[in-house]
This record gives sequence, C-alpha cells and structure tokens, in this order.
Amino acid sequence: MNILFISAVFPYPLHSGGQIRIYNLLKRLSKKHSITLLSFIRSDKEKEYIKELSFLSHVETVYRGKALQLRYLFGALGNYSWLLSTYNNNEMKQIINYQLSTNNFDLIHIEPFYVYPSLPKLTIPLVVGEHNIEYSIYEQYVRKFPVSFLRPFLFFDVIKTRIWEETVWKKASAVIAVSDEDKRVMEPVCKKSIAVVPNGVDCSYYKYSKKTINADNLRCLFIGDFAWMPNTEAVTVLLKSLWPAIIAIFPKATLTIVGKQFPNRLRSLVRSSVTVMDRVNDIRTVYDTHSILLAPMGIGGGTKFKLLEAMASGLVVMTTHEGRMGLSMKPEQDLFEAYSKEEYVKIIQTICKSSEKVSSMTRHAREIIEKQYNWDTIAQLQDAAWKEVV
Repeated sequence: MNILFISAVFPYPLHSGGQIRIYNLLKRLSKKHSITLLSFIRSDKEKEYIKELSFLSHVETVYRGKALQLRYLFGALGNYSWLLSTYNNNEMKQIINYQLSTNNFDLIHIEPFYVYPSLPKLTIPLVVGEHNIEYSIYEQYVRKFPVSFLRPFLFFDVIKTRIWEETVWKKASAVIAVSDEDKRVMEPVCKKSIAVVPNGVDCSYYKYSKKTINADNLRCLFIGDFAWMPNTEAVTVLLKSLWPAIIAIFPKATLTIVGKQFPNRLRSLVRSSVTVMDRVNDIRTVYDTHSILLAPMGIGGGTKFKLLEAMASGLVVMTTHEGRMGLSMKPEQDLFEAYSKEEYVKIIQTICKSSEKVSSMTRHAREIIEKQYNWDTIAQLQDAAWKEVV
C-alpha cells in the first residue's frame, strides 16, 4: 500500500517514547509498504537526521518549534486547545494538499490525534494512532498544578482537548490504542473497533543480563524526558521523598537520573549520591551498569518504554499501578509496586535478601517481553489495522 504518515515528532534520534514507537514501526512496515513521512520538528537541526530514515519513500519536515510561544497561546483562545493550536500549521496543510494531489495514497495515518488541525478535507481513509488518552493525562496534571489560580483556565483547556480528541476519533476510519485500558475509554466514544498496537522493545538490541544486587552495590536508575509532565512529577516525588528515605537505610546507594530538560528548580534536591545526565550515547550502557529502575509515576496512561527496556535488560522495576498501566506484567511476579517511602525501603530490603527470587522475576519479565512486546510482532498488528480500512 501507499501510506501518507503525518507525525507530531520527528522519529529520530530515539529519545522520547513517541520517537521510539514511530521509528520502529515505520522501519518494519516500510518493508511491506511505500511510506511518505511528513513530520513536525522543534529545531532545524533535526533535518540532519533525515538520512537515518532512508527506508522511507519520502520525508519532509515542517518547523513547529516549542509550544510555549505567544502565537500558540493566542491560538488557544479560539476553537483549538493550546496543544492543538501548535499543530494548526499552514505550511503543513499546503504540503499535505500537494502530496494528496500528486500521489495515489491508500490511506493517511496521523500520530497522535493532535496533528489533525493541519489536515485538509479527506477522501481517503484516516487512521489515528494514539500514544495515550491525552486529555486524561492533561487533566491529572492540572489537578495537581501548583499555581491554583491558573487551574480554572487549564481545566477549560482540558475540556477543549477532550472535545477535539473525541471528535477526531469519531471522524477516523480506524483508531489505534497502545493498551486495552485506553481501548476501553475509546470504544464507547468511537462506536467502532479499536486496534491495540502496544509499545515494544527491540529484543535483539536490548540484551538480558543478570544483575548483582546487595546493600553495598545498590545502583538505582530513573529515566524520562522531562518535557513530559508525568516524568517531572515522578522525579520530584523521587528526589523529595523516596530517595532521602532510601539513602538513609542504604548509605552506599547511588541514583542516576537520565533525561532531557531536567527541571532547574529541582537542582537543589540533587544530593552527592545522585547523578543527573541530560542524555547518553547508548542507553544500553546505563541499563548494564544499574540494577533497579525506580518509576514512581503518579499519572497513568499509555505504556512506559523505560519499563519495557529496563525489564528487557534484566533490571528490577519498582513502580506504581499508574506506571505499569497497559502492561501485562504483574506485581510480585514480574515487578514490584510501591507508593510510600516506607514501601520502597521495605521492598529494596527484600530485593537485597532474595537474589534468586529477584532473578526469577526478571527472567520471567524478559520472557513476556519477547512474546508480547517485540517490535516485529507488534508491527504485524499495525499492518493488519491498515489493511482493514482499505
């Protein structure tokens, strides 16, 4: 088939979850289909990476920049929410119109829904790929937003985001969710079949290795792009509450935080036992030298790539119900679930005393990933979803 794919993010380098997902799916699906990619970019430097997508038939980019610009804030005063106003782009509209007039596409795929404002009126099937329920994550964040007098304005923006998200689902020929939980939210609105195409891991890239864990060699890890609100909230909880409690019991423990745009307001919470890294050349080297992934997520939705990659690499994962949403892994069987600082300390003490149980857990988690979360298998699910609408 001939596919026109429109992405909110340029799918390289593989820093964010959206980039990882889109890159891996397009790389595999391009073996079966001719795919033209039109992608928004935040910086002109991203154009340097077009050569990394040589498996695609054609690639074009449109500058969007950062969301925090006056023109986008003013755009949110109209029908669109703030997020959607950042993708209401005339240049992209012109490029899409040109591509549709000069090529015979079988379908158009947008990912995620909020690039919809750049679409013209369509005469071919529209497939919408979602990474989470955007309005739900936004609402969870706004409820905890520290500046209380701004919350009413933000809640109004949440409402507009929800209206548009549900409207786009209804207009689409097919909608793709990343989890059964998200599918259950979408189905009553769409009143159509929702395909579940989960997030995944390149199992040939991430190798499993057994970790040595004891009180004298406790190497903990947090990974997240801090441009995404749930990650900022999670690392705040980690540094303010959880880590001080952990280091009090395990004074030789270390914590490495890896992620772009670490909040400057949290720098004062970074102790000598904590290392912050903006990015690494090969994230596998980080997984290989750490034993426990701490992911105290308070906002759920979608599925978390960092959990999948960590479990594929043999790390013990400690997270919350919100953190493991969308995954089939079970607490006490494949990972640990904790909320309070007391629970985190108690579980780490258990981990240090139960090496064989922990090894069994991490091996079982890896087996599930190989069976259910391998990109080669997942790409077949998206291929089937495309074929259904043509």
